[in-house]
Amino acid sequence: MTNEHDDLILLTGATGFLGGAVAVELMRQRQGARLLLMVRGADAAGAHARVTSQLRRLGAPEEALRRLRPAQILLASLEQVESIAGDARLARVGVAIHCAAHASFTAHPAMGALNVDASIILARLLQRHAPLRRFVYIGTAMACGNRQAAGSDIPESAALPLDERAHLVTYTHSKAVCELLLRKMAPALPLVVLRPSIVVGHTRLGCAPSASIYWVFRAWRALGASVAELQQKIDVVPVDWCAAAIAAAALRPEWKHDLLHLSAGAQRSCSFADIDAELARAAGESPGAYGILPPERLGELLPRIRERLPDCNPRLMLRALRLYGGFARLGYTFDNRATQEAGIPPPPPLTRYIGLCAQSVAHQPVSQQMAWDFK
Repeated sequence: MTNEHDDLILLTGATGFLGGAVAVELMRQRQGARLLLMVRGADAAGAHARVTSQLRRLGAPEEALRRLRPAQILLASLEQVESIAGDARLARVGVAIHCAAHASFTAHPAMGALNVDASIILARLLQRHAPLRRFVYIGTAMACGNRQAAGSDIPESAALPLDERAHLVTYTHSKAVCELLLRKMAPALPLVVLRPSIVVGHTRLGCAPSASIYWVFRAWRALGASVAELQQKIDVVPVDWCAAAIAAAALRPEWKHDLLHLSAGAQRSCSFADIDAELARAAGESPGAYGILPPERLGELLPRIRERLPDCNPRLMLRALRLYGGFARLGYTFDNRATQEAGIPPPPPLTRYIGLCAQSVAHQPVSQQMAWDFK
């Protein structure tokens, strides 16, 4: 992509899965020299080494990694984001992409400080110190909460529920609150909100960079159980497609959309039955036979977990299945017509690359894959 600007692109979260994929995509589009990566660490050299390792895992070319210098590290954590205020490089930042967040489905006492307060502080700092043209905030499609009917196609709307009881987990509540506060407390911010649905795998690397969420499909298959009907759909996108969409929103000289779902939508979301069929094909097995359990009966799976997933902590697995099962039962898809209007190609359906996901981590036990989401 050609770009008329040579100012800096501040990116947070580059040591994470999605943020790292965004950095790799920007490198692929020959924007690597413009990157200013906000990374936590004791020193720039150590932070640079961590970033380099993550970007290599996500397929960054070695030549691009050699050109990434420690001087492109902005040393700061979300907890102390105000420490960047005196950095002279901010005066060259034209675009910010804020991917960093505490992305956990478990309640964390600092969730609000990390996901809300730090984002507001960062936005205000950049407004004061940077010639900011665009602030791309990475939210989540599930900021919509859980009050819509099961199976709904969720529209893109700036109106989000602030009642924590309208959210399955604290994380999605924090992202909803942050979106609304950015609009309220920084009204002049050139804000673009992008809400990915469920990010699973990579279309070329499978789950080698991260098995986050993928292991849940594998666990349900091993247990022969589900809380969702098999014909119900789940809205999933690959990380590299998501990163390319984020890069488009950040780099295009003209951009008219201030809110987009980055989603498969109703047309490209896959049913659990189709996902299971592809996993079976990858394993050379027959599609699974699933018993559908209501959430209150999931405790009945404990003996089966001990037998079929012996490497896993049974109580932790049961807790995880309750959490993810809550989202699966909603069956939401996320309207992406505005994304298509913006000229962003639709994502491939999960069934097109989940076989690669399976092959890429077939040697890993479920417990190892689960550690991506439950440390």
